[in-house]
Amino acid sequence: MSKVQEIHIFLSVEDVYKIRPDLSEDQAIEVLLNVKNNHNADMGICWDTLIFWADSMFPKSESWGNFTVIITETLQLRVDVEANSFDEAQEVVKRAYRDGVYVLGAQHFAHVDFAEADSNDLLGEAGDGLG
Repeated sequence: MSKVQEIHIFLSVEDVYKIRPDLSEDQAIEVLLNVKNNHNADMGICWDTLIFWADSMFPKSESWGNFTVIITETLQLRVDVEANSFDEAQEVVKRAYRDGVYVLGAQHFAHVDFAEADSNDLLGEAGDGLG
């Protein structure tokens, strides 16, 4: 069995983006270089180290705050049905959908929308839309 002589721990700009997604790539690189150049072996490097250097070097603006963004994905599947009317066809498809005949997934992706949430947005309480 060979003995481990050294280890390497890698940090990337993606790690900086996890704590400060507002920073540019150049700023994230500056943070990493500062962490490297000021490394203290007694303290180590952890998320708090990245946060300290990012916030020290690039203070958050006064407008920094929490925002809620709603992501809405639309999945779409075309189903051809023989029926006496559109209403009847729609009921047949709804029933089949409820019964799991039609299961939409990533391959049915049609559209995505991003919107700011307001106080009237109740995620998870909208029902199934099949009423």
